[in-house]
Amino acid sequence: MGNLVLGIVLGLYVGVGQVLALSGLAVQNVLWAGVVGGLCVGAPEVGLAVGAQCLLMSLGFFTYGGATIPDYTVGALLGTVVAASTLGNDPSANVADVVVTSGIPVATAVALLMSQMDILGRATTTVFQHLGESALAKNNVRLFETWTLCGTLPWILSRAIPVFVCMLLLDQLTLVTDFVTSVQWIANGLGVVGAALPAVGFALLLSYMDIKKYWPFMIIGYVGFGYLAMNTISLALVGAALGGLFMSKYVGGAE
Repeated sequence: MGNLVLGIVLGLYVGVGQVLALSGLAVQNVLWAGVVGGLCVGAPEVGLAVGAQCLLMSLGFFTYGGATIPDYTVGALLGTVVAASTLGNDPSANVADVVVTSGIPVATAVALLMSQMDILGRATTTVFQHLGESALAKNNVRLFETWTLCGTLPWILSRAIPVFVCMLLLDQLTLVTDFVTSVQWIANGLGVVGAALPAVGFALLLSYMDIKKYWPFMIIGYVGFGYLAMNTISLALVGAALGGLFMSKYVGGAE
């Protein structure tokens, strides 16, 4: 399978898979991405090894409050392809050595770079959201549905385009990752947007809470995080304890 066709197939796989994952259909994960990439290049053992390593590195990462995290799914996919290409150029090489020396470094670099593409994709999606809101304000339901569906395009393209380009530049993939990370103004600009996304996410979560009634919990959490430097687990435990006391007093007392 040529790099062009492979780029289209793998690009659609990660792009469409991302949208389906947002819909609750887990058709891909880090390990599967490595295996699929390995099967496409005829090296499933390499894909399994790279996917397993990337899965371990991705444990604990999640988009809490809209936070952006490294995309180890795309990283595992491209790391597998690069490792398989290296192994093809040197059939006598050991699979484990190739995975460590070429597959994992490329997978890690790509995963980190994809966090910036995730920021760009999320920011672009808001354009279609506003267009949809404008159509709904005019009671144009059909146009609203159209703009809503178009809102999936940034999610697809933010994954599909990097994979497609990387497959076309497979031989220079390491050089490309080094170049992009060295362009500081791009990283700084997207980093500013990325820093704002968690704040927006938490603001959306707070909008569903009855702050007028439960404001003491918010103040305690703010003091714990801002002044006592408590981590997320500590804050969650304190919140669970206070919630238990609150429920036992008002709910249990009512019984």
